[in-house]
Amino acid sequence: MSEEKKEIKEEKIEEKEEQKEEKGEIEEEENPCKDLEKEIEELKEKLKRTEEIAKNLSVAYQKLEEEFENYKIRMRREKEEAKDEGALRVIKSFIEIVDNFEQALESAKTATDINAFIKGVQMIHYQLNRFLQEHGMEKIEAIGEFNPVEHEAIETVKSEEHEPNTIIKVLQTGYKFKGKVIRPARVVVAIREEKEEDMDREEKKDK
Repeated sequence: MSEEKKEIKEEKIEEKEEQKEEKGEIEEEENPCKDLEKEIEELKEKLKRTEEIAKNLSVAYQKLEEEFENYKIRMRREKEEAKDEGALRVIKSFIEIVDNFEQALESAKTATDINAFIKGVQMIHYQLNRFLQEHGMEKIEAIGEFNPVEHEAIETVKSEEHEPNTIIKVLQTGYKFKGKVIRPARVVVAIREEKEEDMDREEKKDK
């Protein structure tokens, strides 16, 4: 009987060991699943944070876009206002000249002294020139040698009194704006008068 009990005891021990081994295998199978679930949860958290960041960036971008549009509108408005202010300053400066011109015309109706009228017109002419200078305009000098950049030769005249290629008369005043020619001075230019000796020499060359 003792041997039978011993065998039974050994069988029970073996069964327990087998159960332990099976349980260990099950735990080993369950552990990878738990790790995978944990990794999935972490990925979900990262995705959630990424979505929040993307949402915040989208809101910030929309706000920046609106601010930029408002900036462009403001700049256009300020540019128009500056343009209007510049034009207004010019107009205000010109009003005084117009007033003087109207007064001169009115006085001309009853004026008996022509010299007084001429003096009034000269004053207006002076004011106009000063007005142009104050706004960057300057007259082009049309004295001496002809300069094709600033002068336009409307006519040439043969002359012994003047050096060739010199200006002898101004037909229309030229102007520059801040150093840039906006209208050349229209002038008459002297050219060398051919003498009979020169003409004979040219004829001999042709022969």
